[in-house]
Amino acid sequence: MLNKRRRVLLSAWIPAAICVALIAISSSDAFSSDNTSHILRPMLERVFGSFRDAVWHQILFDIRKVGHFFAYGFVSVVFFRAWRMTFRLSHAYSAVTASLRAAAVALLSTLALCSLDEFHQAFLPQRTGSPFDVLLDMCGAVTCHLIIFALFGGLLELANTTSPDV
Repeated sequence: MLNKRRRVLLSAWIPAAICVALIAISSSDAFSSDNTSHILRPMLERVFGSFRDAVWHQILFDIRKVGHFFAYGFVSVVFFRAWRMTFRLSHAYSAVTASLRAAAVALLSTLALCSLDEFHQAFLPQRTGSPFDVLLDMCGAVTCHLIIFALFGGLLELANTTSPDV
C-alpha cells in the first residue's frame, strides 16, 4: 500500500499527466481544422442553419482560438494544483508561499507545454506552429490564475499554514 505522501503526489500529478496526454493527442493531424470541421460544421448547422464557406472558416478559426485560450487555462490550473500539492508536502512552505510558487511554476510549465505543442505542430503537414497561439495559450493561463487568486486568494491567508500530515 502506498504511503500518504505517494498518494498525494499521485493524486496531484495524474490529472496533470492526463492533460499533457490530451494536449499531445489534440496536437496531431487528426485534430487539424480540416478534420474537426467535418464534425463541428454539421452540429452547428443543425442549430444555426447553414453557413457560407467563408463564414464557416471564420467561425472554425474563432472556435479553435477560444479552445486554445480555455484549454491552456485549464491545463495551467491543473499544473497549479499539482505543484501546490507538491510544495505543501514540504514543511518549509506555508499555504500562501506554496500557492505563489505553484502559480509561477505552473505558468512556466504551461509555457513549456504550449511551446512544445506549437513546435511539434510546425512539423506536421496539416498543422502550423504559431507564436501567436503560444501567446494566446499563456493569456488563457494567466487569466485563469488571476481568477483563482481573485476568488480564493483571501482564503489562502486563512488556510492552515502548517504542512499536511505526511
